[in-house]
Amino acid sequence: MTNLLRSQIYKLFHNTIFWAGAGLTICSVLFYAVFESMKAETVANGMPLFQYYSILFQNYSTGLPVLIFCVVFASDDFMSGAVHYYISKGISRTQYYLSKMTTCAFAATLYVVIAGISGTIISQILWHNLDGLLQINTLQLLFFFFSQIILHASYASFLVFTCFLFRSSVISSVVNMFLLIFGFYIVHRIEDAIWNSYVISMYWPVAMFQRVQVMTVAEWFSVVAAIFVIYGVLLTCIGIIIMKKRDIK
Repeated sequence: MTNLLRSQIYKLFHNTIFWAGAGLTICSVLFYAVFESMKAETVANGMPLFQYYSILFQNYSTGLPVLIFCVVFASDDFMSGAVHYYISKGISRTQYYLSKMTTCAFAATLYVVIAGISGTIISQILWHNLDGLLQINTLQLLFFFFSQIILHASYASFLVFTCFLFRSSVISSVVNMFLLIFGFYIVHRIEDAIWNSYVISMYWPVAMFQRVQVMTVAEWFSVVAAIFVIYGVLLTCIGIIIMKKRDIK
């Protein structure tokens, strides 16, 4: 398992799609930052903490790069026949699935780090507010970034699951792109129609990228922990079962 994971990490850092996603993340953060800087209240008052948070993790600044990389990375071995090669060499299906899921979750974590670093540098250039950021509650900032890591890793786990379910990069891309754009609205409409008294949209990781900064620590812990259990644990177990039951061609 260690050697397999090491080889997957090696492939990650030598993957052009990953680095293209990193560039897309930086460009997206820059775009959102420039857009915020054009607002009248931002020009008058500088960059408040809420806007600093909001420019970092939009659906298309980190969610889209994570989607593109995970779908390509997880589906590529099915398209090339490498899955059959790995299994024929004695690697268990559980180990193979976990290696892909762990690598994609690690890539998602790196995108969070890239967004955080680039967002801090860009906000300092545009608003010179680094001193203000350093004066905020350090624990609050750590909670925010840790929650984003959990959310993005959970989202990566969901993407890997869909790739192993469909075994096609095209189908996985279409389905996940649709969910990235419309997933929150679909779930929200279901809430309105059926479970109006219970909010289920908060358990969709992408929907929480932008909402977590307005949550209390208690709300953060319960929701993010639930998302991790649902996507990081339960969905991974289901994915492993599917991997074991289906033929490898």
